[in-house]
Amino acid sequence: MSDKQSKSKKFYRSHIFRIIVGAVCLFSTVFFPFVFAYPAVDRIMRAVIIGCVSAACVAETVIFAVVTHFCVYARIEHASDCLNDMAHGGILQNIDECESDNTASSVVAAVNATVDEYARLEQVRKSFVANASHELRSPLTSVQGFLQAALDGTADDADKGKYLEIALSETKRLNGLISSMLDLSRLDSGKNPLVMTKFNINDVINDVVAKFEPTLVKKSIQTNTDFSAPTCYVFADKDKIIQVMTNLIDNAIKYSPVYSRIEIMTEVHESKVQITVRDFGYGISKRDQMLIWDRFYMTDKSRSPVKTKGSGLGLSIVKKIIDEHDEIIWVESSRGAGAKFIFTLTLFDPNKHKVSTGNVIKTSDVVGAGITETDNDILG
Repeated sequence: MSDKQSKSKKFYRSHIFRIIVGAVCLFSTVFFPFVFAYPAVDRIMRAVIIGCVSAACVAETVIFAVVTHFCVYARIEHASDCLNDMAHGGILQNIDECESDNTASSVVAAVNATVDEYARLEQVRKSFVANASHELRSPLTSVQGFLQAALDGTADDADKGKYLEIALSETKRLNGLISSMLDLSRLDSGKNPLVMTKFNINDVINDVVAKFEPTLVKKSIQTNTDFSAPTCYVFADKDKIIQVMTNLIDNAIKYSPVYSRIEIMTEVHESKVQITVRDFGYGISKRDQMLIWDRFYMTDKSRSPVKTKGSGLGLSIVKKIIDEHDEIIWVESSRGAGAKFIFTLTLFDPNKHKVSTGNVIKTSDVVGAGITETDNDILG
């Protein structure tokens, strides 16, 4: 359908069109008879004209009310009933599209979109509960088994220490899983808004790498950092970006073989900076690249013959945080060639950004903040 036809159809379904039709009918049945016919006839005919005009006005009012009710209000009331059924009874029902009124059509479309989203969220909830139950059961069962063996005398004294170390390791894994689940819950709830600040992304990267130094030394993994500028100020939530870098570097270490290296690079492109975390491990197949952002998806199934234990939530948290920043993240990889995780951040611009705390600050809301730092401070 062409734009002209679409606009015409939209006009014919609007209240304005019905009001125009009603006004024309009233004009032809009231104004015209009274102005031209009424003065030219005798008293009896005048009574007839008044009766006809009155009957026509009543008929037009009834017709307008009936059409408006069935075309607009009845459809809106039906949509409201469907929303109530969904909210109180969990009954999901799509509504047939409305072709007679723009307002009713918009309400029906909104209800159908709500039903679809509700169904999707319900499926996500069921999947999350099932996966969480499975992931929590595994370490708990392991801890219970080792502790039971240590207590009932099944294990000898030489093995008790080993069993307790395994149990401790599983409890740490369980604690990490619960912490990741709480992080995702806070992100999903929207109760942990972004705190946008200006900070040097190079310093954040160096600090996170330093935190992993013992693990890197243990696996004999070398880290190379390549910054496009000595300083690179970005406008983002610093704590959440630290969490992103921590998860990505931890992931790279897990899937890197010993005596390999990890590269971390920054590249400035206009108003954005791209941060890349690259490992030289076993890589990710093209098929699995679409799944790694899913919750509880265990990447070791596809990436490496080395079995690593994790929550399966790290990349989901990373994706959620980057999405909240209205930025993008993607992966470039192939089996046997390592993996590159790349995400973008917005460079700090003193003409657009102001530093505040406790709420999300959109660029469009802060134009002309009055900060006097020069553009050279952005790139050092």
